[in-house]
Parts: sequence; C-alpha cells; structure tokens
Amino acid sequence: MNGMNMKSMFGVIAGLAWAASAWGQQTVAEFNWKGALPHDSISVQVDDRTALKIENANDAPLHVTLFTVKAPKIAAQRYAVQGEIKYGGVHGDGFLEMWNYFPPVKPGLPEGQYFSRTLGESGEMGKISGASDWRTFSLPFDSTGTSGAPTRLQINLVLQGRGTVWIGPVKLVQYGSEKSLSWFYGSAPHAWWSNRAAIWIGSGSGLIIGCLGGLVGILAGIGKARGLVIALMKFLIGLGAVAVVVGVVALSEGQSFAVWYPSLLVGILLLVIFPLLLARTNRMYRERELRQMQSLDAMG
Repeated sequence: MNGMNMKSMFGVIAGLAWAASAWGQQTVAEFNWKGALPHDSISVQVDDRTALKIENANDAPLHVTLFTVKAPKIAAQRYAVQGEIKYGGVHGDGFLEMWNYFPPVKPGLPEGQYFSRTLGESGEMGKISGASDWRTFSLPFDSTGTSGAPTRLQINLVLQGRGTVWIGPVKLVQYGSEKSLSWFYGSAPHAWWSNRAAIWIGSGSGLIIGCLGGLVGILAGIGKARGLVIALMKFLIGLGAVAVVVGVVALSEGQSFAVWYPSLLVGILLLVIFPLLLARTNRMYRERELRQMQSLDAMG
C-alpha cells in the first residue's frame, strides 16, 4: 500500500477517534484572558492566540490561582476544564490542578473538596516539565457520589522551580446527561454484548481478518488462485459494510461504546484498506499474465 493510501487510512481512524471523544460534549464557559488576570501574569499574543504568560524567575515553588468559577452551571456528573499549554525551561514536575468544592453532605459538616491534577507521564493529563510546544491539556472530574452540583471550581498552576508557561484560551465542558452518554461509558441498558465480550469480538475479528489478509497476500504474491483471492477480498469488503451498518444502528439505539466502536472501527478499516488492495491485486494479476504471454511469444 503506498504512502497516500496509508495517510487516508490513518485519517479515517483519527476522525473516528475524535468523534468518539467529542460526541455529547457541551461547552459551559470559556476563558480568554482578556479580563482580570492572576497575580504575576500577563496576557500576550503568541502563535496567533491570546495566552496567559506566567514566569517563575527563581528556584522557589510558585502557586498561582488562574481563575475561579463560582456556581458553575454544570448539570452533568462528568465535566472537565480543557485548553492548550506551552512551556519552556521548567524545572521539576509542575502541574495544573482543579479543586472541586461541593455542598456539605449534612448541615454542620465541612464542604466536600476534591481535585484533579495533570501529573501523568504523557497525554492530556501529562505533567509540566522541561519544554513543550503547544499541546492540549484536560482536567476531568467525575462527581458521582458527591452531594450535588459543585459550588465552585478553582484552577491553579503549580511550578516546583524556574520556568515559563503559556496557557491559551480555556473552556469548561460537560459531557451531557448520564442517559445521553450511556453509549460512551458503557452503561447502556440492554446492551447487545458486554465489555468483556467486546474484547473477544475485537481480538477475534482482528485475528480472522489478519489470517485472511495474510493468505490473500501470499496467493497474490505468487500469482495463484486468482478467483479465490478476489472472492476473499470482496467478502471482506462486504463484511466491512455490514460492520459499519451494525455500528450505525448501535449508535442510533443508544448502545454502549463497547458495542458500536468495535463495529465501526473494523468496518471502516475494511472499507478503506481492501478496496485499495483489490484494485492493486487485480493489476498485479494482469501484469503477471501479460509477462507470461510475452514470455511465451518470445519462446515461440
């Protein structure tokens, strides 16, 4: 498969992954650093965006409250603060954190306090260390088991030593109601199959498709069993179409992530890869037959 075909395949996969993560997301509030700014920070234009610049010029730790959201209009149990961050010359492991405050469970008790921190080794919840060009960050929280909606959110930046950090526009998002997101988190009632079954379905499908693809590659490579090879490839293309239909129906019926995602992923991969391989394989067989005919003509 040539480079352009591979790019097309990965583009489809990336698009599917993006759709899975963004589906059901609702923006609650946005922060663009054009109003009141935190202490020891400035608003700058960098790389075509308005960013908050915070610089720690000494080796002492720095703790900055970026902003506080009072009485956020959050109606879902799952929400997150998202944005982009850039940094350079950061000593130690810095991080962003979100403190979530909830009403007391009973009168007279202290309010509930919980936090999320970007202390992972990589990804959107990766720590702030060394240098990085613009990357996305996320501070998610699941309020399941708390006393209700949060009364306020406080977002902080913590640096252990020297370093400069730029933070682009930030938004507070929620992920819809529990019912509307059951398809994503796997809690849909009457699911067609369980998460464990989805693992077996995905791995089994991958094994079968891999074996059939290997057989097709071997036979096509030696120029044998053209009819069988073409039939197998058409079968896999048809299987891909069926898998996509199953995935779309599962989505429309509110099935869980474990149901619709494997179906769509397998179906789209089959529909992207094998039509391209079918055309290439037909061309290979024709070229081989042409060379055989030319060889016979030369001998005769």
